[in-house]
Formats: sequence, structure tokens, C-alpha cells
Amino acid sequence: MKTILTSILLLFSTTIFAQIPDAMNSSSLKTEADRITDEYDQHLGLTGIQYPLFKNKVADYLRLAEKIKDENEGRAELDALVEMQARESLAMNDILTRLQYRLYKKLKSEIQPLKIVKN
Repeated sequence: MKTILTSILLLFSTTIFAQIPDAMNSSSLKTEADRITDEYDQHLGLTGIQYPLFKNKVADYLRLAEKIKDENEGRAELDALVEMQARESLAMNDILTRLQYRLYKKLKSEIQPLKIVKN
């Protein structure tokens, strides 16, 4: 009985603590998250507590954007990216002060454009 209970506990604990695979954690995404966070920090003046939270949130949404771009194209991709950016903005509302959040919304289209069109 102890063996079965231990096995079940081990099975559930490993699935609960599962993380995003390391393959999605490329250095280019980290570099891009650093660049974006530093650019926002110049305008927003992030505190020592806000900076890592903001950077992690940016990295999470960069991973999600890559996944969306890989799985969709055309109008579906654009719709998914617009929805993702709306969720990202709402998530930043929890990290930033009210004044910072207002400025963040104004700066977002310049710092994080939805998609860059090349001629």
C-alpha cells in the first residue's frame, strides 16, 4: 500500500512541478527580453522588484508569440497576436503602478510592434 501511495504521490508531484521545456528557453529570447525590458525601464523607471517580474513576463510572452507565429499564419496569426498582446498588457497592469501602466500602453506599439512588415 505504501508503494502505491508513494508512486501516485511521485507521479502527481512531477507533473505539478513541470516547467516550460528548455528548448523554448533560447538565449535569443532572453537577449530580446533583456533589450525590451531595458528600453521600457528607460521610460518607466522600474523598481528593483518590478524589473525581474517585468522581464520574466516579457520573456513568457515572447515565447508565446513565437509559438503563435509557428502554428498560425495570415489572419489567424494576426488575431492570435492581438489577443496575446492584450493579455500581456493586462498582466503588466499587475506589475506596474497606474502612471507607469498608462505610459507602458503608449510606448508598447513603438517598443513591441505587433509585426514588422518588410518591403
